[in-house]
Amino acid sequence: MPETTEVAIVGGGIAGLSAAYELRDRGVDFRLLEAGSRFGGVIRSEALDGFLLEAGPDSLLAQKPEALNLCRELGLGDRLIPTNREQRAVYVLHRGGLHPLPEGMMLAVPTRVAPFLGSRLFSWRGKLRMGLDLVVPARRERGDESIASFLRRRFGQECVERLGEPLLAGIHAGDPERLSILATFPRFAELERRSGSLIRGMWTAPRPAPSAGAPATAFYSLQGGLEELVTAIEGRLGGDCLWRHASVSTLNRTGEGFRLELADGRVVKARAVVVAIPAPKAAPLMKPLLPEVAEILAAIPFATTATVLLGFRRENVRHPLDGYGLVVPVGEGLRTSAASFFSTKFPGRAPAGQVLLRGFLGGVRDPGILELDDTGLAATFRREMEPVLGLSGEPALTRVYRWPQATPQMEVGHLERIAGVEKRLSELPGLFLTGAGIRGTGIPDGVADGMRVAGTAAAFVAGA
Repeated sequence: MPETTEVAIVGGGIAGLSAAYELRDRGVDFRLLEAGSRFGGVIRSEALDGFLLEAGPDSLLAQKPEALNLCRELGLGDRLIPTNREQRAVYVLHRGGLHPLPEGMMLAVPTRVAPFLGSRLFSWRGKLRMGLDLVVPARRERGDESIASFLRRRFGQECVERLGEPLLAGIHAGDPERLSILATFPRFAELERRSGSLIRGMWTAPRPAPSAGAPATAFYSLQGGLEELVTAIEGRLGGDCLWRHASVSTLNRTGEGFRLELADGRVVKARAVVVAIPAPKAAPLMKPLLPEVAEILAAIPFATTATVLLGFRRENVRHPLDGYGLVVPVGEGLRTSAASFFSTKFPGRAPAGQVLLRGFLGGVRDPGILELDDTGLAATFRREMEPVLGLSGEPALTRVYRWPQATPQMEVGHLERIAGVEKRLSELPGLFLTGAGIRGTGIPDGVADGMRVAGTAAAFVAGA
């Protein structure tokens, strides 16, 4: 006999879990269908030999408070830990040497004159060009453009090469010439519209007051890793509504709602469906219902990456590791795109007397990275960081995580295409779409959009 529910949620990543949490709070019956053996998607924490490892994302952005608020609702407020407030440097590798971002640098925007002028990361020509942001007129057109195009207009090509590509686009493992500024960093576009200049906009933007006299911090994690959030949501939801190994093979419209057929032969009937899986995987389910939507979803690219974690005895790393980590511009010719000084960034990530490094490889600039086996991936990161960080001896810990086609690429025009998707979805009441790369990316976006979509689904079910 088919299982019957009010809302079926396809996909148990953070967006699907957040949708389920919201439906539970509203008293709506649901089934959460996850194809794999675990929930949480790319959120995965692992304790190993005294180290605490993060396979995917490692922090929650404070500027988008939805994930932090959810942690507190779940009773995890006292488990939240901020990034290191004393050692906050971010380095850029340039011509083989590490250069810290100037103090006061907000991603690509300099906000303090003296540290910026004293930095050796930029040439004097580059500094002068970046300073012209104060007088370069704002763009009149309101349409989308790439990260590279935006930074090139405001700050010049040197900024694109030394910050835009490794830092802004690097966050998304993407190509700055293709990623959408409106979809990835909408605040920058808003600053230009409001103030005419990013520098002036940052100067005049209100600063949040630090809490309890402590310096503000941009990121938080949880003492036992971000998977604590996943575990807490699972515990709140209960087991009967959570289905593992529940891969949905077909989704069809019926007179009373929707029929979902699982790969193992089980059937679920629901009055509404929330699809919360990566866009390319959602496309085959959507094709029989909305072919044009399926075509758009299938065309959203996803990048392949690898995360390498290496633990060392402290004396085997010459660099002071006095910050959050480093980014590597593509012009340096390395396969490593970034490295996090993870045991500095967050406390409790390495045993006493040891340190933990977290490397990132792949992305659109190196799509074939997973052709290397785990040994090759770890050796590549180790070899490339040896002269940069002064590594010696053998790692005390080595762990590799592979993420094929896991990072969405929200390219120029993405928001307009998603608006078209939403218009077509409105033609099929009861079908809703969320997940990474649809309306945002990252844990806070996943939490916010999953809950929003769930609220819409609950209203639909109540009014149907």
